[in-house]
Amino acid sequence: MNDPNGLIWFKGKYYFFHQWNRFDMNHHYKEWGLFTSTNMIDWSNQGSAILPDRKLDRNGVYSGSSIEHNGEMYLFYTGNVKKNGERKSYQCISTSKNGRTFIKEESVIETPAEFTEHHRDPKVWRGENNWWMVVGAQTKERKGAIALYSSCDLLHWKYENILYDQQLDNMCECPDLFSINGETDILLCCPQVRPEIDDDLTGVSSYAAFISGKFDEKTKKFLPKGSLELLDYGFDFYAPQSFSDHKGRRILVGWMSRMSEIEEYLCPTKQYGYLHCLTLPRVVTLKNGKIQQLPIEEVKQLRKRKQKFTSSQGRFELESGRFELELSRKDCSSDFHLFLRDCSVEIHYYGKKNVLSVTRVNWVANKKETKVKQVQSLSQMSIFSDNSSIEIFVNDGECVFSLRYFTEEENLSVKYAGLQQEGELLYFAF
Repeated sequence: MNDPNGLIWFKGKYYFFHQWNRFDMNHHYKEWGLFTSTNMIDWSNQGSAILPDRKLDRNGVYSGSSIEHNGEMYLFYTGNVKKNGERKSYQCISTSKNGRTFIKEESVIETPAEFTEHHRDPKVWRGENNWWMVVGAQTKERKGAIALYSSCDLLHWKYENILYDQQLDNMCECPDLFSINGETDILLCCPQVRPEIDDDLTGVSSYAAFISGKFDEKTKKFLPKGSLELLDYGFDFYAPQSFSDHKGRRILVGWMSRMSEIEEYLCPTKQYGYLHCLTLPRVVTLKNGKIQQLPIEEVKQLRKRKQKFTSSQGRFELESGRFELELSRKDCSSDFHLFLRDCSVEIHYYGKKNVLSVTRVNWVANKKETKVKQVQSLSQMSIFSDNSSIEIFVNDGECVFSLRYFTEEENLSVKYAGLQQEGELLYFAF
């Protein structure tokens, strides 16, 4: 599994499409798989949704999005075609009235002349007077860009211009654009450095980022405020996509991997027949001009048992690798240290340096590696762990660290130090 695709609330259900190789645990084949849910907690695997079964997508159904219009679902994806070593990309459309049968439309978008065929991942939304689409792009000068298209009917699209092209390295994937509070627009993107040799994937590096600003529908330009920032500070987060649900929430989901080729090859979950996963769905809001990400409220339904710890330091045993920890502190500037599952993951806050660090043991090198973020204070932290994944939300979602980690099933001890007066650490078993 890789990128989340086509996230949508449609006729009483959440639809989470995703990139999928149902034959093997590699990137050699791509179709859209589908999971559905009524509550984002209990999911049903619907299997295959869109297959690479025609000339325009025969080498892969790549990432895209979906939208509802007049009771019908419109899905947009990139059809990948390779012939004699040359890549050709088409932005394709599929429609569904029932969420199970998907009819591919004849109309497609061909790549404009100013771009290479690294042109993919269409994201569509409704504007004031028409429909808009952004597509990740690479110019002929090998510069990353985001292409903008418009449409009146969702079937026929006109290329408008480059929406944004700053700090995007030499390719941009998985763009997204949405408004928060009707005031600020958030542009998501995944800048990518690519080697000159197109198929040399070992030389590709990329990350997920966002920038605040305003999309002007008249000038068809995005006016940034500030510069690109990381969306997630952990090891494993990429290809995020957002959607608005029936409750009016802006929900974002990412692919929980940025593994190298050797990390994928040696990933311990392969013994169970799968590779990779998605993050928890997150609600994105804006507070004091800053983006915040928090897990959906529904995850609280998973809580079974609760323990509270208030001593300055301590140690306890988890019931399993599935748990939630909730830290709250009055003394926000003091040091705090947390060691999870026999030190498989370590979280340290150094008050004098205003630094938060997250460390894990890499399963290939068997050595510790660390991600660091400047954090002015530490007042709150929410940690959600599955058996091999963890998401750390700092200061009510001010920043997030997402990562995979792999340890023995019996490694269930937790140690902490630095809990000051009136602080508490809550443990919820799942």
